[in-house]
Amino acid sequence: MSLPNKEPPLYTLLMELTGWTLDRTADIPKNARFTFGQRVDNLTLDALEYAVVALRSPAGKLRQEALQRLDLCLEKLRVLWRLVHQRTWISQNQLLHVQSRLEEAGRMVGGWMRKGVEK
Repeated sequence: MSLPNKEPPLYTLLMELTGWTLDRTADIPKNARFTFGQRVDNLTLDALEYAVVALRSPAGKLRQEALQRLDLCLEKLRVLWRLVHQRTWISQNQLLHVQSRLEEAGRMVGGWMRKGVEK
C-alpha cells in the first residue's frame, strides 16, 4: 500500500520536470550543451527553487515575488525548448510533453498569483 503524496502539486510537477529536463539536456550535442543545455538546466532548477520559496513563504510580498520570478522562468523555458526543438535535439513529442508540463505549471502559478491579489 502506497502512502498518499503530501507534496503540493506544483512542487511535484517541477520535480518531475527537473528530472526529465536533466535527462534530455544530457543528449544535446557537446558543442551546444553549455549554451543551451546548461541554460535550460539552470532555469529549470531556478523554477524549482522559486516554487519552494513560494510554497514555504507566508502570503505576502516574498511569495508574490517568488511566483513572479517562477512565472518568468517558465516563459523563458518555453522559448528555449522551442529553440532546442528547432535544432532537432528533441523530438516533436518531447516538445509537446515539455510544453504541456510548462503550461500546467503556469496555470498553477497564475492561480496562486490571482489568489494573492484577492487577499
